[in-house]
Amino acid sequence: MEKENIEAETTKVLKRIVKKRQELGVSQKDLSLQLHLSFNGYFKVEKGYTSLSVSRLLEIAEVLNVNPCLFLED
Repeated sequence: MEKENIEAETTKVLKRIVKKRQELGVSQKDLSLQLHLSFNGYFKVEKGYTSLSVSRLLEIAEVLNVNPCLFLED
């Protein structure tokens, strides 16, 4: 997969995380606290400034109580 495609897919995943977080009424601040991150640290993940690792994706899914596949499916 080309770098451009990877970046596009990562952006889709991040948008799905934001959408689900908002649907559940969870603020960035609340999620950052549950993930033991600073607000700024989580903000950077959600905006794509910091790479989203698989382990971080799994932690976010766990905190939001959703299947992580939700963020990967079209």
